[in-house]
Amino acid sequence: MQVARLGISLNQRGVVLPVRRSELKAEVVALKRKRIVDTARRLFYEKGYERTTLDDIAERLQVTKPFIYSYYKNKNELLHEIAQQCISECLQAQNHILKSKLSIPEKLARIIEQVTQIIIDNQANTIIYLREEMNLDWRVAQKIREQRNDFDHKNMKLLRDGARSGSFNVVDERVTARCIGGILVWCALWYRDLGVLSPAAIAQLVSETVMRMVGSSARKALSRQRSSKAPAPHKPNRARKAKATGALAEL
Repeated sequence: MQVARLGISLNQRGVVLPVRRSELKAEVVALKRKRIVDTARRLFYEKGYERTTLDDIAERLQVTKPFIYSYYKNKNELLHEIAQQCISECLQAQNHILKSKLSIPEKLARIIEQVTQIIIDNQANTIIYLREEMNLDWRVAQKIREQRNDFDHKNMKLLRDGARSGSFNVVDERVTARCIGGILVWCALWYRDLGVLSPAAIAQLVSETVMRMVGSSARKALSRQRSSKAPAPHKPNRARKAKATGALAEL
């Protein structure tokens, strides 16, 4: 008992080991929350937010509705988490690249490439956000708009710095940054996993297209770097294809 109260345990050889019950519990809670969110995402995508009930989510999960209430207050809270996930990951990737020692053109190219792949990987999240923004709590909707503006403003500064150094040739960095943001978001609407191009290959093509758009003097060198590490042939992801059917247009 005294050993347990101290928060330690002994293995068979009598070696003191830390008790990690709290860590294990946190992992279990995170797993359960993830399962609930994943199920809600599929149903919101398939049926729409308004036509999906917590009973539907519980039935798909084969759990009781009180189980869901143990982790989420209501259906809207699930929508909030789904809507915020993609932009949060995009900002994390952008901030990480901006802190690197890469050149300005390399930073922009890397941001476009990584964010394109994040948006494709989070395709359902992005489509749900665009389709269901009106159902978000106004404070959550405002926060996401601010995050999107933050992303655009950081790209805007990168474009301005690149134009001043002679790396880019843009008419207006503000409009260009917004156009880039639109290109990235639109990837979620037209992408289909048909096995022709992998998400990584599409991300490279989108990045190269943007670099041409900004008149990057370094795009040829960047293109050679990419061609030397071209991704392997793509096999369609059947699981993702099953989740993302219906509303998307063909490429």
